[in-house]
Amino acid sequence: MLDYSEQNNWENDFGHRQSPIMLSTHDSQHFADYLPIHANEFYQLNTEIDDHTTIRLTGMGYATIFNRDFKFKQVHFHAPAEHIVDGKVNPIEIHLVHENEIGQTVVVAVFPTLGNANSELQDIINNFEEGNRHSVSLKLTNWISSLSTGFHYQGSLTTPPLTEGIEWLVIDNSKLTVSPKQVDWFIAQFGKNNRDCQPLNERNIQYYNK
Repeated sequence: MLDYSEQNNWENDFGHRQSPIMLSTHDSQHFADYLPIHANEFYQLNTEIDDHTTIRLTGMGYATIFNRDFKFKQVHFHAPAEHIVDGKVNPIEIHLVHENEIGQTVVVAVFPTLGNANSELQDIINNFEEGNRHSVSLKLTNWISSLSTGFHYQGSLTTPPLTEGIEWLVIDNSKLTVSPKQVDWFIAQFGKNNRDCQPLNERNIQYYNK
């Protein structure tokens, strides 16, 4: 089981382009446009898994990201959020993982804001079976907007093996909301499961803001 209280001892053979990082709208390369991402219709979730540090759901779906075609692979959750934007720590961060035919991986990170409960997230919580994986039939309908602003950079997985070469899109204008009760449920179930921010190491960070 992954122990976030011992994350400084996680084995890491890379260390120069790691995620998450602290992001700044002021210190990034600016592009006057939306992030070039479009999720094609909804994402279908087929399997819900308790991996003991978060809920992970695998499924199907397609997205066009920077004019490349990607398949949606899985979604999982971190509470509190892992990336810090302009000094703000969000209550929860959703990672939607995509992969294309040549093995490139793009993780789309989304920060819901506190407000009304998210019905799709509540379905995920209600379907959760501790210690098990099981079949589900759930749809994510509006979790990625084609009018998204945010950051683009090269990083890594945020859990071991901390593999680098991962492309990140961190959306900062999500319209999703979650309730405080939903966030509290995740932390009560899994504990705080956010990796600490890692050194930037002079990476180029792009910020897209229409």
